[in-house]
Amino acid sequence: MNLRMTAVAALSLSLVACAAQPTPYQPRAEGTGYAEQQLDSRTWRVEFAGNTVTPRETVENYLLYRAAEIMLFGGFDKFVILEKEIERNVAYQGYGAYRPNFGFGLSRRRHFGYGYYGSYAPDRYYPRVSYAGYATVRIFKGGAASGDAMVYDAQELVQQLGPTIRLPLPAAE
Repeated sequence: MNLRMTAVAALSLSLVACAAQPTPYQPRAEGTGYAEQQLDSRTWRVEFAGNTVTPRETVENYLLYRAAEIMLFGGFDKFVILEKEIERNVAYQGYGAYRPNFGFGLSRRRHFGYGYYGSYAPDRYYPRVSYAGYATVRIFKGGAASGDAMVYDAQELVQQLGPTIRLPLPAAE
């Protein structure tokens, strides 16, 4: 019996651990991860969305990392960010209780008598915060950057952020 309870406890802990993991660096799946769209021959829109346990800083880093990867895959060294925004999304989830009721009256089936019924009604709500961001990036080819645009070195960015990138776990077979 102890072995069975230990196995159930271990399974429960592993399920909780899986559910509470930040979004890994991966293509968009089920609303989280990265995506990109090429707007013209020199410009891309890059997006990254995290789940409720992915910190804002991670979303920003993964966004920059993806932009640098796109540049390197295309054979480019440097890029500028034309526009960038990180959005904070808040959804509320309710906690509640099953509230039993007992009374006399007419049921849906038109029977009189005493009855027992209950309902789930949230009485407290808590916020679930997630972050998503996008950036419009353009290949940089020498000269001075226009306006306040900062020039990023794609290779340097990949080297600096590489150790912080968390890839998805391999699928269990």
